[in-house]
Amino acid sequence: MRLGDIEFVRLLPTWMRGDLADVALAQGVDEVIRDLAPQVAVLSVWDCLDQLPDAYLDELAWALDVRWYDSGASHDTKVDLVRNSDRVHQKLGTVGAVESVVSSYFGAGRVMEWPDYDGQPHHFKVFTTDPSAVGENLPRFLDMLRKVKRLSSVFDGVMIGLTGEQTARHGMVTKITSRETIELGVTP
Repeated sequence: MRLGDIEFVRLLPTWMRGDLADVALAQGVDEVIRDLAPQVAVLSVWDCLDQLPDAYLDELAWALDVRWYDSGASHDTKVDLVRNSDRVHQKLGTVGAVESVVSSYFGAGRVMEWPDYDGQPHHFKVFTTDPSAVGENLPRFLDMLRKVKRLSSVFDGVMIGLTGEQTARHGMVTKITSRETIELGVTP
Protein backbone atom coordinates (compact mmCIF):
# COMPACT_ATOMS: atom_id res chain seq x y z
CA MET A 1 0.00 0.00 0.00
CA ARG A 2 1.33 3.43 -0.95
CA LEU A 3 0.68 6.47 1.21
CA GLY A 4 -0.61 8.50 -1.75
CA ASP A 5 -3.11 5.78 -2.71
CA ILE A 6 -4.88 5.48 0.65
CA GLU A 7 -8.61 6.29 0.63
CA PHE A 8 -9.62 7.25 4.14
CA VAL A 9 -13.32 7.08 3.22
CA ARG A 10 -12.93 3.34 2.75
CA LEU A 11 -11.22 3.10 6.16
CA LEU A 12 -14.16 4.70 7.97
CA PRO A 13 -16.22 2.28 10.08
CA THR A 14 -19.67 1.55 8.70
CA TRP A 15 -21.46 3.58 11.34
CA MET A 16 -19.42 6.73 10.34
CA ARG A 17 -19.98 6.43 6.58
CA GLY A 18 -23.52 7.76 6.89
CA ASP A 19 -22.38 11.08 8.42
CA LEU A 20 -21.58 13.56 5.63
CA ALA A 21 -19.22 15.53 7.90
CA ASP A 22 -17.10 12.42 8.55
CA VAL A 23 -17.03 11.55 4.84
CA ALA A 24 -16.04 15.11 3.89
CA LEU A 25 -13.27 15.11 6.51
CA ALA A 26 -11.93 11.78 5.20
CA GLN A 27 -11.95 13.12 1.62
CA GLY A 28 -10.10 16.24 2.77
CA VAL A 29 -7.48 14.09 4.49
CA ASP A 30 -7.13 12.10 1.24
CA GLU A 31 -6.32 15.30 -0.69
CA VAL A 32 -3.79 16.48 1.88
CA ILE A 33 -2.07 13.09 2.04
CA ARG A 34 -1.90 12.87 -1.77
CA ASP A 35 -0.15 16.28 -1.87
CA LEU A 36 2.25 15.46 0.98
CA ALA A 37 3.10 11.87 0.03
CA PRO A 38 6.06 12.82 -2.23
CA GLN A 39 7.55 15.01 0.51
CA VAL A 40 7.13 12.28 3.11
CA ALA A 41 8.96 9.86 0.80
CA VAL A 42 11.99 12.18 0.91
CA LEU A 43 12.18 11.75 4.68
CA SER A 44 13.65 8.32 4.15
CA VAL A 45 16.77 10.12 2.88
CA TRP A 46 17.76 10.75 6.50
CA ASP A 47 17.97 7.01 7.08
CA CYS A 48 20.67 6.59 4.45
CA LEU A 49 22.64 9.86 4.51
CA ASP A 50 25.98 8.06 4.56
CA GLN A 51 25.14 6.26 1.30
CA LEU A 52 24.22 9.41 -0.64
CA PRO A 53 26.64 10.69 -3.27
CA ASP A 54 28.50 13.94 -2.54
CA ALA A 55 26.53 15.88 -5.16
CA TYR A 56 23.25 14.97 -3.46
CA LEU A 57 24.67 15.96 -0.05
CA ASP A 58 25.73 19.31 -1.53
CA GLU A 59 22.20 19.94 -2.80
CA LEU A 60 20.68 18.86 0.49
CA ALA A 61 22.98 21.21 2.41
CA TRP A 62 21.96 24.05 0.10
CA ALA A 63 18.26 23.25 0.61
CA LEU A 64 18.74 23.14 4.39
CA ASP A 65 20.70 26.44 4.35
CA VAL A 66 23.78 24.94 6.00
CA ARG A 67 25.94 28.06 5.66
CA TRP A 68 28.95 26.44 7.35
CA TYR A 69 28.94 23.60 4.80
CA ASP A 70 32.00 23.16 2.57
CA SER A 71 31.52 21.17 -0.63
CA GLY A 72 35.25 20.41 -0.60
CA ALA A 73 35.05 18.56 2.72
CA SER A 74 35.29 14.80 3.04
CA HIS A 75 32.20 12.63 2.55
CA ASP A 76 31.99 11.79 6.29
CA THR A 77 32.24 15.47 7.21
CA LYS A 78 29.46 16.37 4.76
CA VAL A 79 27.19 13.67 6.19
CA ASP A 80 27.87 14.88 9.73
CA LEU A 81 27.19 18.52 8.81
CA VAL A 82 23.88 17.70 7.13
CA ARG A 83 22.82 15.31 9.91
CA ASN A 84 23.50 17.92 12.65
CA SER A 85 22.31 20.98 10.72
CA ASP A 86 18.98 21.31 12.58
CA ARG A 87 20.70 21.18 15.98
CA VAL A 88 23.28 23.76 14.91
CA HIS A 89 20.57 26.04 13.48
CA GLN A 90 18.73 25.86 16.81
CA LYS A 91 21.89 26.77 18.75
CA LEU A 92 23.47 29.14 16.22
CA GLY A 93 25.73 31.65 17.99
CA THR A 94 26.28 29.47 21.05
CA VAL A 95 29.21 27.44 22.32
CA GLY A 96 27.30 24.27 21.45
CA ALA A 97 26.94 25.27 17.78
CA VAL A 98 30.64 26.10 17.48
CA GLU A 99 31.65 22.82 19.16
CA SER A 100 29.34 20.78 16.92
CA VAL A 101 30.73 22.26 13.72
CA VAL A 102 34.36 22.09 14.90
CA SER A 103 33.79 18.42 15.77
CA SER A 104 32.31 17.75 12.32
CA TYR A 105 35.33 19.20 10.56
CA PHE A 106 38.16 18.24 12.91
CA GLY A 107 36.95 15.22 14.85
CA ALA A 108 37.08 16.67 18.33
CA GLY A 109 36.76 20.23 19.48
CA ARG A 110 35.98 22.24 22.56
CA VAL A 111 35.38 25.94 23.09
CA MET A 112 37.21 27.65 25.92
CA GLU A 113 35.49 30.86 26.94
CA TRP A 114 37.41 33.82 28.34
CA PRO A 115 37.03 32.97 32.06
CA ASP A 116 38.61 29.55 31.39
CA TYR A 117 41.91 31.08 30.27
CA ASP A 118 41.87 34.55 31.86
CA GLY A 119 40.98 36.26 28.59
CA GLN A 120 39.04 39.43 27.93
CA PRO A 121 35.23 39.36 28.23
CA HIS A 122 33.39 37.87 25.24
CA HIS A 123 36.55 36.28 23.82
CA PHE A 124 37.04 32.58 23.22
CA LYS A 125 39.52 30.00 21.94
CA VAL A 126 38.94 26.68 20.25
CA PHE A 127 40.76 23.59 21.47
CA THR A 128 41.16 20.68 19.04
CA THR A 129 43.42 17.69 18.61
CA ASP A 130 43.64 18.06 14.82
CA PRO A 131 46.70 20.09 13.73
CA SER A 132 45.18 20.61 10.26
CA ALA A 133 42.87 23.21 11.84
CA VAL A 134 45.80 25.62 11.78
CA GLY A 135 47.53 24.13 8.74
CA GLU A 136 46.03 23.63 5.31
CA ASN A 137 42.46 23.90 6.62
CA LEU A 138 42.86 27.26 8.39
CA PRO A 139 40.89 29.31 5.81
CA ARG A 140 38.03 26.77 5.92
CA PHE A 141 38.14 26.76 9.72
CA LEU A 142 37.99 30.56 10.02
CA ASP A 143 35.19 30.83 7.45
CA MET A 144 33.16 28.14 9.19
CA LEU A 145 33.74 29.74 12.58
CA ARG A 146 32.59 33.15 11.35
CA LYS A 147 29.29 31.59 10.21
CA VAL A 148 28.38 29.86 13.48
CA LYS A 149 29.82 32.01 16.28
CA ARG A 150 28.02 34.87 17.97
CA LEU A 151 28.75 38.11 16.10
CA SER A 152 29.77 39.90 19.31
CA SER A 153 32.28 37.18 20.27
CA VAL A 154 35.96 37.62 19.49
CA PHE A 155 38.02 34.62 18.42
CA ASP A 156 41.44 34.57 20.12
CA GLY A 157 42.96 31.51 18.47
CA VAL A 158 43.23 27.75 18.20
CA MET A 159 44.92 25.57 20.76
CA ILE A 160 46.14 22.22 19.48
CA GLY A 161 46.41 19.32 21.89
CA LEU A 162 48.64 16.52 20.72
CA THR A 163 48.84 13.12 22.30
CA GLY A 164 51.26 10.32 21.70
CA GLU A 165 52.90 7.29 23.16
CA GLN A 166 56.48 6.91 24.21
CA THR A 167 58.29 4.11 25.92
CA ALA A 168 60.05 5.21 29.06
CA ARG A 169 62.35 2.98 30.99
CA HIS A 170 63.31 3.68 34.50
CA GLY A 171 65.07 1.82 37.19
CA MET A 172 66.52 2.24 40.60
CA VAL A 173 69.74 1.03 42.15
CA THR A 174 70.50 1.26 45.79
CA LYS A 175 73.74 0.60 47.56
CA ILE A 176 73.63 -0.02 51.23
CA THR A 177 76.86 0.43 53.05
CA SER A 178 77.24 -0.08 56.72
CA ARG A 179 80.17 -0.18 58.96
CA GLU A 180 80.12 -1.96 62.26
CA THR A 181 82.87 -2.02 64.77
CA ILE A 182 83.10 -4.82 67.29
CA GLU A 183 85.51 -4.52 70.17
CA LEU A 184 86.75 -7.67 71.69
CA GLY A 185 88.28 -7.43 74.99
CA VAL A 186 89.16 -9.36 78.10
CA THR A 187 87.47 -8.51 81.34
CA PRO A 188 89.54 -8.71 84.52
